[in-house]
Amino acid sequence: MALTEFLLARIDEDEAACVTLEDDSGPWTPWSRSRLLTDCAVKRRIIALAYEATGYDMTADLERDTNERAESGVAFVGDRILRALATAYAAHPDFDPTWRT
Repeated sequence: MALTEFLLARIDEDEAACVTLEDDSGPWTPWSRSRLLTDCAVKRRIIALAYEATGYDMTADLERDTNERAESGVAFVGDRILRALATAYAAHPDFDPTWRT
């Protein structure tokens, strides 16, 4: 599984888990549905920005492995950003230890 594919799958799971939360009718809380959905949207935006930094097209290069991007000599920063995002999911069984930053 490619790093970006892994990240997008985890974000999809996070969004799906928000369905079980009650609607936000009271004051802001750290685990409110709207805050968590915003967090998911921000992570997707960070992934898109990381792709912009590498110069790759996210839709065309989604399956490209992180190591292939590193070997190509294209922007190291984008991959570091993706790896940093992935560490939040390090306990997931599909997490690849080589993604650790």
